[in-house]
Amino acid sequence: MNTYIVKSVAACVIFSCMMMAVQAQDKGTIAPDQIPGAVVYIPYPVTISPDGKTGDWKGVPASRFTQGYPASPDKAQNQYVDFWLAADADNIYIRAESADGNIVSGKHGANYWNEDSIDFYFNFTKKLMAQSYTSGIFQVNVSPQYIGKKITAADVTGVSSSSSKVTGFVYKTAAGWGFEAAVPYSPYFKAEHGTTIGFQIQANGATALDRDSKLIWGNSDTSDASYRDPSLFGRAVFFKTGSTDVPVPAEVSGGIDDVFKKNGAVGKAGKKQVWTDEFDSDGAPSESKWDYDDPITGTYNNELQTYTNKTANAYVKGGMLHIDAKKDAAGKWTSSRMVTRGKASWTYGYFEITAKLPAGKGVWPALWMMPVYDTYGGWPNSGEIDIMEFVGFLPDTIHTTAHTGDYNHTKNTQKTRAGSVHGVTDGFHTYAAEWNTKGIFWYVDDKPFYYFLNDGTNSSKTWPFNKPFYLIMNVAVGGSWGGMQGVDKNMTEADMVVDYVRVYQ
Repeated sequence: MNTYIVKSVAACVIFSCMMMAVQAQDKGTIAPDQIPGAVVYIPYPVTISPDGKTGDWKGVPASRFTQGYPASPDKAQNQYVDFWLAADADNIYIRAESADGNIVSGKHGANYWNEDSIDFYFNFTKKLMAQSYTSGIFQVNVSPQYIGKKITAADVTGVSSSSSKVTGFVYKTAAGWGFEAAVPYSPYFKAEHGTTIGFQIQANGATALDRDSKLIWGNSDTSDASYRDPSLFGRAVFFKTGSTDVPVPAEVSGGIDDVFKKNGAVGKAGKKQVWTDEFDSDGAPSESKWDYDDPITGTYNNELQTYTNKTANAYVKGGMLHIDAKKDAAGKWTSSRMVTRGKASWTYGYFEITAKLPAGKGVWPALWMMPVYDTYGGWPNSGEIDIMEFVGFLPDTIHTTAHTGDYNHTKNTQKTRAGSVHGVTDGFHTYAAEWNTKGIFWYVDDKPFYYFLNDGTNSSKTWPFNKPFYLIMNVAVGGSWGGMQGVDKNMTEADMVVDYVRVYQ
């Protein structure tokens, strides 16, 4: 499973830094090499002119990244990007070069991200684990359509890119294209030996018209979410040239396990089971535990199915619950959306469901939670917790999400992770969410998967999760997300099989 936070523990970081210092001296470079996907060192003071002439980068170590989410389907292009960082008293400088023999550019207007382009990100604030963009945090997206030209902040896009005050030059290379850029420091920021900032760099790749690949340097971001969540950035550390000590970067997490532990997320440990359905009795699901949602509920997301309370769509057999979406002879779909609303609800706890998901383009099963009362207003203001969502056109990919008034998909600010989990439609996997006063913590197969922390502002816009929520299980077909790439016309059934549902507090 991909790890959400940088994997290196502090001892490994220190050891790696020591080793890199030796390597840098041996190779004649003026700063340590990167810890791939985690830390890069910025030599200073270095005099750089971002004019497309790269001779002034001599001695600055090059870093390369090749991780693709997804990787390019064309092995001859968009397979790697090299980058360099340096600094002086006023600016941080970045240079990047993409190996791309078929540049696709200028086809999508200002939406450079949907074609060949490179994003870089800086966080100059003291809050390196910030989960939203504030002053001093920005994304800059550079397009190869400016090859042979100077660029300014008016020529780039990205979150808060205008505040970057970037200037630079885009140039052609033998293998593709690249750029140099100067970014002035944010006010009150001072570069000193050991100063740590947040840093990320990514590359969008297109083999034809639209983007079909994404390279990401930082290990923390496995689903192209840095543009909405700066806590996913890696680290860049200022290194005064000639220094013999190699500073350890600030706030490099020992792993997602540490984040969970620090915030009291320990899974079932120390908790008692307060509610369960093991589905031991064949026939209709237990009326004392489950109700059914309104038949037309799915129409709000343009889904195809009508929900029913019939055993054709929800039944227990052989110790398993089946939520079975079916298409009739007329081509109409029925399914079921089971809820504990009116039967059971909880404020905080550990919610665990083991299930095998249906396969097929157009299916959209979900295990999730909604508030009993709209205390803070209608959706999304009173919150939503998605323990697991899956869409058939993204096989082996699990989505976990929290929605609030400030963080939701209508604003493209939802707190979410899409992570690779092999075989979700072939066998059973366990999906869980632990919810406490400090955050929501997701697990897949008992391993930490993602988290969303309470920002402590006492605002319902960012943390409405202090009221009772109930459980929901459903299988949708089509819809604004599930049907984004159409629905398999030959599919007649989509059956989600649930082994058990358990709640601990």
